[in-house]
Amino acid sequence: MALYTNITSNNVPTVLVTRGDNVNNITSILITNSHDSTAVDIDLYIQDTSNNTFHLLKNTLIPVGVSLALTDNVKFNNNSTGYSLIANVIAGSVDVHIKQN
Repeated sequence: MALYTNITSNNVPTVLVTRGDNVNNITSILITNSHDSTAVDIDLYIQDTSNNTFHLLKNTLIPVGVSLALTDNVKFNNNSTGYSLIANVIAGSVDVHIKQN
């Protein structure tokens, strides 16, 4: 199964996987710069029930026409007491593909 999200709003955190969705078997996250002419600046993080954030990516620039694949250490507890996965695009637009077993 896979989850797909297109993010075009800047500086608006987008929840990719909501706490309690039980998506605990993520094998990879692919982030593609979908903007025609601008590098993407993105944060990707998990957030717990107390809104503490733990970054997977922080202020990461993805050039035009480039994809970033995260394949190591992308699993996290996503049950109701676990974490949400959130992306915040500071500039540009991205497509996010979350693959799970």
